[in-house]
Amino acid sequence: METLIGVFEQQLGLEGVWALSAAYSVCIGSLLGFITVYAMFAIWMERKVAAHMQVRMGPMETGAWHGWAQSIADAVKLLFKEDIIPSQSNKVMFWIAPAVVFCGVFAGFIVIPFALGLQIADLNLGIFFLISIASIEVIGVIMAGWASNSKYSLFGAIREAAQVVSYEIPTATALLVPILVVGSFRLDDFNLWQEANGWLIFHSPWMMLAGLVFFISSLAGCKRAPFDLPEAESELVSGFHTEYSGMRFSFFFLEEYASMFVASAVMATLWFGGWTIPFVDMSTWTDPDSFGLSDVAVTSIGIVVLLAKTFFFIFVQMWLRWTLPRLRVDQVMTLGYKYLVPWGFVALVMTAIFKYYGWGWFPN
Repeated sequence: METLIGVFEQQLGLEGVWALSAAYSVCIGSLLGFITVYAMFAIWMERKVAAHMQVRMGPMETGAWHGWAQSIADAVKLLFKEDIIPSQSNKVMFWIAPAVVFCGVFAGFIVIPFALGLQIADLNLGIFFLISIASIEVIGVIMAGWASNSKYSLFGAIREAAQVVSYEIPTATALLVPILVVGSFRLDDFNLWQEANGWLIFHSPWMMLAGLVFFISSLAGCKRAPFDLPEAESELVSGFHTEYSGMRFSFFFLEEYASMFVASAVMATLWFGGWTIPFVDMSTWTDPDSFGLSDVAVTSIGIVVLLAKTFFFIFVQMWLRWTLPRLRVDQVMTLGYKYLVPWGFVALVMTAIFKYYGWGWFPN
C-alpha cells in the first residue's frame, strides 16, 4: 500500500488524502475484479469436482475446453434476470442484506498477505480483525432471512445464527494456538516465522489438532457441507436466500466462494507458510549474487505459492461437500460444543506447555 501511495504522489502529483484515496480505490477495484474472476472459476471447478466424484462429465458444451465458459454464461443470465422483491417483505433490509453479507467477507481480503509486500493493510491485529469482521456476514444473513417474510428463509437465518455462534468459539481457540507460538497477531509475521523455522503445522501434534479444529470450524462458517443447514434444499427450499433472484441472489454465491478463499488463505498462512517456502529466504532472491530476480518476479512467485496452497484447501472443501452427508441440527451443535471446543482448549493448553518447556519439532 505504501508503495502504491508513493507512486501516486510521485507520478501524478497527488498529496495526502488524495493519494491515499486513489491507492485504496485501485486496491478495492483490483480485489473486486479478482474475487469476481475467482468466483466464476471456483463455480466451474466445483461442478467439475462434483462430476468427477460422481463419475460424470460436468459442464462440457459452453466453452471449447471442458465447458470453461459455463460460469460466464450463468453470470450473464443472472445479470438479466428479473429482480423480484416479495410484496410483504421489509424492502429496505431485503435490498441491503446481500451487500452486508458480501462486505463482511470482502473486508477480510484486505489483511491477507498475498506475497512479500503485497498486502492492502498490514494490521498489527490482523487475526483479531478477521475474527471480528466475520461476524458482519451473520448479521446480513439474519437480515435476509427476517426481511424475506418467509418461514423457510427465517428458519435458515436462525440456523446460521446458531451455527456460527457455536463454531466461533473453537475457531478463535484454534487461532490462539499459532499466535501463542509466533507471539503476534500480524499475519505476515507468521509467514516470516515459518520461512525461518518451517511450517507451523509440524511444530507439534497439538498444532495439527488446532489446524484440524480450525478447518472444520471454517466449513461451518462458510456454510459448506456437511454444515450447509442454513441452505438445506431438502428442508428449506434454499434457506435464507429462498426469496432472492437475479443479481441479489448471485451476491450470496459470491460471498460463499469468497469466504472459502479467505478461510483457506488463513489456513495456508497460519499453518502452511503462506507465500513462503520453508527454510528459504525469498527476500535474498533479488540479490545479484543469488538468483538476481526482480521484485516483481519474487512477488509473482509468492502469489503463486499462496494460491497453490489456498486452492488445495478449497479443493478439499469441495471434495468434502460431495462426499459427506449433511448433518442434523443436533449433530452440528454436538460436534461444535462437545468435541471441537474441548479439542481447541486441549490444543491451546498443551501448546502453551510445549512452548514453555521448549518442546516440539520446531521449538523456536
